[in-house]
Amino acid sequence: MRKENSGNGRGWRFRLATAGAAAGLVSATLMAGAAGPTATAASASTKYTFVLVPGLTVDPFYITMHNGAAAEAAKLGVTLKWAGATQFLDTLQIPVVNSILASKPSALLIAPTDDVALFNPIDAYVKAGIPVIAVDTTLKNTSILTAAISSDNYQGGEAAADTIAKLHHDKGAVAVINTIKGVSTTDLRQDGFLAEMKKYPNMSVVAADYDQDSLTTAESLARSLILAHPNLVGIFGTNLYSAQGAGQGVIAAGDKGKISVSGYDAEPAEITLLREGVINILIIQNPAEEGALAVQYAYDAVTGNKAAIVKSTLLANVVATQANMNDPSVSKYFYNTKLS
Repeated sequence: MRKENSGNGRGWRFRLATAGAAAGLVSATLMAGAAGPTATAASASTKYTFVLVPGLTVDPFYITMHNGAAAEAAKLGVTLKWAGATQFLDTLQIPVVNSILASKPSALLIAPTDDVALFNPIDAYVKAGIPVIAVDTTLKNTSILTAAISSDNYQGGEAAADTIAKLHHDKGAVAVINTIKGVSTTDLRQDGFLAEMKKYPNMSVVAADYDQDSLTTAESLARSLILAHPNLVGIFGTNLYSAQGAGQGVIAAGDKGKISVSGYDAEPAEITLLREGVINILIIQNPAEEGALAVQYAYDAVTGNKAAIVKSTLLANVVATQANMNDPSVSKYFYNTKLS
């Protein structure tokens, strides 16, 4: 499980990490980001070295981001290196960032684990003339960044609302189970969902609750919602635990098939839950594209093509359901567990 700073100063959201990870250990040694022979050959002839520092190294979301970045680096003949910690903590990420600066990379690609605490370590790169691209997360003060790339969380909430409405013919009651109040990413998802539901006059939002990122609390909230609202047809869980708990609550109440549960992301555990029908909808981010675009913008920065760089990019999400999850056009967005 990772804690991710959400961009509001001290908010957090959570993701699963790969099982068996050594919690809290910092991987300070820079590793070649693309391990294949083609990437090795490209690395031997390149004069540019980019370093990607993820929120944590063991998360399928960030592994998928790395793989997209590595593929783009290979195309451009850039050496991509990878370094970070196995927990999403600024106290672990900052020493890694500080140590990398001594190697004078051509560019830094980073998912800041705290939007305030990482400002000074990142600013040290900027003062050294090294461009910095933020991926997934960002800084509170973005002025020092060359670019920032993330998914569109508001649009993800809209997509969840539209999919639930479509599955239930634009009728019935819906609810949101969010994680922790004040988290910008998940709050944006909730905001998008609530705004989009206003487009459906025959649907109503009966609750927007918080589970404190507790699976058991999410399940309890779902059970209470089902008892209180017999016409409930959908629950939007803004992160893994919220959606999984809601799905378990629906199953426990005997309403599987009647109430649709929407979750977020596409890590292996979530894909299993979707396949089993515990979750019915997944709003999937595109970390591979985030990584690839970050490499492209870094390359533009170091080669003097700064006019091609977009300062802030929000990527649209992909919707997966049980009906389309086996379609290659959807399944290609499922997250990876191995570095390419």
